[in-house]
Amino acid sequence: MAKNQLTKLIENLDRVGSSIVLSGPSRAAKRTIKELQQEGPSWTGQFSNSYQIETPDGRMYKGDGQPGEPRPIKLPIGLLTGRQNVRGSAPLKDRAVTTISNFHEYAAVATDVEEGLYYRPTERPTTALGRRKFREGDGGRPRTEGEGTSMQLKSFRGLIGGGPEERESSATADLDWFASYVEGGALDRAVRVEMDDLFTEL
Repeated sequence: MAKNQLTKLIENLDRVGSSIVLSGPSRAAKRTIKELQQEGPSWTGQFSNSYQIETPDGRMYKGDGQPGEPRPIKLPIGLLTGRQNVRGSAPLKDRAVTTISNFHEYAAVATDVEEGLYYRPTERPTTALGRRKFREGDGGRPRTEGEGTSMQLKSFRGLIGGGPEERESSATADLDWFASYVEGGALDRAVRVEMDDLFTEL
C-alpha cells in the first residue's frame, strides 16, 4: 500500500474546500472521523480517540487520545455554519478549508502504512467496538524480512495467521482498512451526504 494514504485523505478534504458552501468540509471532516473510528482498529480506544481537525486559521480541535469507546470531536456551532471559516481565508481555489489527521504515535502502523511489532496489552480488546471486531489468526503473523528480534519480525498490523504455530495473532480491523475507505468511495459518500444535508437546510 502506498505510504501517502493519510495525505490523500487530507487532499480529498482540501478539494472540497473549493465549494461555495464553506461549512461543508467541516461537517464532512466530522462525519469522516466518525466513520474512520468505526472502520479502524480499536483495542484500548486510544487510536480511535486521537483524530484531529484543523481549520484554515490554524485552530485545532482534537480528540482526547484516551482509552474508551470512540468519541466525537466537538466543533463550535459557528464553525459548522461556515462564518468562522470565511474569516481571514485566502482565495478558495488556493485554500484548504479543513484538514484531518491522527496524532497517535502509531497512526502509520494502525493504518497499515508501516510495519510494526505487536504485543497484546490485554488478552482481549477493552472496547466493546474492538471486541465485536476481534478476530484471531491460525498462528502468529507471517515472518517477513526486516527489523525485529529473533522471536518476531516486523509485519503489517492486519496480517494475521500463517506464521509460527507457537505464537498467536489477532486484529480488530481488516488489512488496509484505511486505504479501502479512502479509495473505495466511502470518503466521497461522506462528503456528498453532508453537502446534500447542508443544501437541504439552506
